[in-house]
Amino acid sequence: MIKITFKSIINLILVFTVTSVFSQTDIKQLKKDLASVTDIETAKQFRKDHPELKTKIYTYNEEKHNNSLSKKLFSKEIGSTLETEEQSASTLYKIINITPTLHYRASYIYLDGKKLKKTAIDSLRKVIMTKMEKGTKFSYLAGTYSMDRNARTGGDLGWFTEKKMFPEFVNSLKENKSNTIYDLDFPETKKYYTIKKTYDQKEIRLLQVLKITFEKEKKKKLINVFGSN
Repeated sequence: MIKITFKSIINLILVFTVTSVFSQTDIKQLKKDLASVTDIETAKQFRKDHPELKTKIYTYNEEKHNNSLSKKLFSKEIGSTLETEEQSASTLYKIINITPTLHYRASYIYLDGKKLKKTAIDSLRKVIMTKMEKGTKFSYLAGTYSMDRNARTGGDLGWFTEKKMFPEFVNSLKENKSNTIYDLDFPETKKYYTIKKTYDQKEIRLLQVLKITFEKEKKKKLINVFGSN
């Protein structure tokens, strides 16, 4: 007759727990489950169906994310996967889509009409233009005078899509050539911009992935607990 002890019951529970965790985080099996993920909607559904997994939908910009990982991702085909190994975690990426998207780039100096009178803004703009004519860089002037948080980046917006900025701003970039400096004013809302179009618009590929991370430390703790019994 088999004697069932409290310790043996605990061991059986731990075996079941460890087996369950490893089956949930088995990358090979997960690849099969990921076959149904073909777009953003099915990726969102996958996340809802697997709350036990650490998942995220992430977008890579080929121009901005210029590192070894993004280069590997951009070299893959839509629907394929990529596995990476680190000391503390393993990550599986499922490529959802890769889309060429038109991007713009500009810098600006923002002057707040709610804090400065229009006459003060006009005077300040003359000072800014005079300094630029003498060779002062736009980035330095933006860092000094812009009344927006973009002052911290020298006024640079980085590469952005049409949806990221208000229509009048984007339209002004379409109408001007690169390295052109011009004013864009909104007296009704007391917003005043001096803009420098720094680059011509161009298509940049955007890549969306379903990212699944497996923390190795959690597995290790379960193994250690099981081994101690």
